[in-house]
Amino acid sequence: MPAGDLRFPFSAVYGMDDAKRAILCSLVQPTLRTVLIRGGPGSAKTVLSRAAGELAGKKVVNIPLNVTEEMLFGGMDAEATMREGRPVMQKGLLSRADGCILYADDVNLLDQRVLSSLLDCVLSGRVVVEREGVSGSYSCDTLLIATMNPDDSDISSHLLDRFDLCAYSDFPNDDGRGREEVLRRNAEFARDPEGFVSMYSEEEGKLRSDIDRARRILPLVTITDALLGVAVELCAKVGAEGFRGDIALVEAAYAMAALNGRDEVMRKDVEEAAMITLAHRRSYSQPPPPPEEQEQQQEEDSDSEEGDRDEQPPKSNEAPPQDPGDSGDNDSEPPDDGQQPEDIGAMLDEMLFEIGEQFRVIDYLQDGRRIIRSTSSRKGRRAMAESRDSSGRYARSRIPEGRVTDMAFDATVRAAAPYQRSRDHNGLAVSIEKQDIRRKVRERRSGCTILFLVDASGSLGVRRRMAAVKGAVLSMLRDSYVKRDRIGLMAFRRDSAELVLPPTRSVEYSYRKLEELPTGGKTPLGQALATVSDFMTSYSRSHPGESCYIVLITDGRANVPLREGADANQEVERLAEGLSIPQVKWIVVDASTGFVRFDNAERLAKALEGTYFRLEDLDADRLAGSVRSVIGR
Repeated sequence: MPAGDLRFPFSAVYGMDDAKRAILCSLVQPTLRTVLIRGGPGSAKTVLSRAAGELAGKKVVNIPLNVTEEMLFGGMDAEATMREGRPVMQKGLLSRADGCILYADDVNLLDQRVLSSLLDCVLSGRVVVEREGVSGSYSCDTLLIATMNPDDSDISSHLLDRFDLCAYSDFPNDDGRGREEVLRRNAEFARDPEGFVSMYSEEEGKLRSDIDRARRILPLVTITDALLGVAVELCAKVGAEGFRGDIALVEAAYAMAALNGRDEVMRKDVEEAAMITLAHRRSYSQPPPPPEEQEQQQEEDSDSEEGDRDEQPPKSNEAPPQDPGDSGDNDSEPPDDGQQPEDIGAMLDEMLFEIGEQFRVIDYLQDGRRIIRSTSSRKGRRAMAESRDSSGRYARSRIPEGRVTDMAFDATVRAAAPYQRSRDHNGLAVSIEKQDIRRKVRERRSGCTILFLVDASGSLGVRRRMAAVKGAVLSMLRDSYVKRDRIGLMAFRRDSAELVLPPTRSVEYSYRKLEELPTGGKTPLGQALATVSDFMTSYSRSHPGESCYIVLITDGRANVPLREGADANQEVERLAEGLSIPQVKWIVVDASTGFVRFDNAERLAKALEGTYFRLEDLDADRLAGSVRSVIGR
């Protein structure tokens, strides 16, 4: 909410306590270089982030959403290179962020390759450029404050882990009083910006004094071995992988203590730090139950299709119920202030849902798939495909067709080099003619969308199969973050099809959506084909160049016609033969069981011109492995 050169004061932003705490810790602790604020649109994420620059007395450098690698990191200065006759480096946007605050709005919409490189530079404090014959580096001592709306899309788990701090920005939920206060402050700032800023000048001054004092105290702050143990326990409890969470938690606890004017970390510092360092590092995988419990559960599955969560065996990482004042495993740790400490597990814990066994997805590379280079020999990597725009890694050069917008300067100079003695240079070090010009061919990790279209009717014994489908979907999601794949789920039952899980890379979001997948009823297969056709037609238009696959899991027997009185199965076959969705290929998994098997699913696969699988036992491993074998993953 800028008004001229004035910005909305940091202390005037209503609520957002965790986000404020995260920013203040990063302004005190220089090792905390990356902050992510997640929240819905209009929740003041941007206002707070920009106000942090004013509070710190630092310039805020914005990263545009359409930023490219060359714009951000730098490359060859073509004009200087031509003038001097040697490669000359041109610094990128990050050079302006040295000693400043770097702000990235909607960071989840950035190209993930660019985001990964950006985090590398910010965390290391230096940008290293090696491209187009140019080699150089420059300082990038900056604090990155990024914001995102998780409803748009999420950030891959491995990138999310590289944010030191993460806080959530939610709308005030206090019977409207908070919203009224937000409106009042906004109106006052719009009416009299100078007066409004002056009103909060004292609070802003106090915050600056607290930050300065905390920076002086920080080198003196200590932590006991007992509290280090608490930090380790909290990280283990949320399933944080690696050591980034542990380190960030302790560094944030140091900053918390310093901000409170203390030279010793207390338990409440660790607890507050945990809320902004561990929430985004939660692991949603569950250890499998003992074999005997698995067998028992399978027997229960065959007897009933109801009461999923009631019959689920206890998870090994679930603690028994405790009284509100019980501190669990931390009973031996006395509270710092004489009060019973809060149970961090309760604060951070989320429900665990009944989802089939998860597994490591096996990669297959199908012969004949058009790719530039296969990287299947490198574990967890994706094939590289040619980029249709200026994004991606510069791989090689090519003679252009038509107008050149992304010139390969190094290749152009090499093409012109043999003719330099015979050309008129006009004072230039290198004479370039039209026939010398080459354009860049860029590569990027190609992504694809896999949409599971699942029969959730009562005819398939859905409970056991749906658990396996959930396990397969989540397994592929956990694998997709390095493959840039999106996984979605649409279920059909009764008389309609519902998009349960829009195509996403977010494991967290998926768990929440898959918790209560409705099952039972009739089989509206025709309606499902019509619904998925409309959805994927629109989706493929908005994602040009992206391969899309629909994995239809059904026995192929429809019993809900689109038109009253029509034969549902004949209607499905006619509809399937007429379906033509751009960029979409079909995989049909025959989930029929019993001694008497029908060929409905196989005929449906032929009508859709898709790949057919007969799956005797619908387990996650076989399902995902079969899908990956078709799409070349």
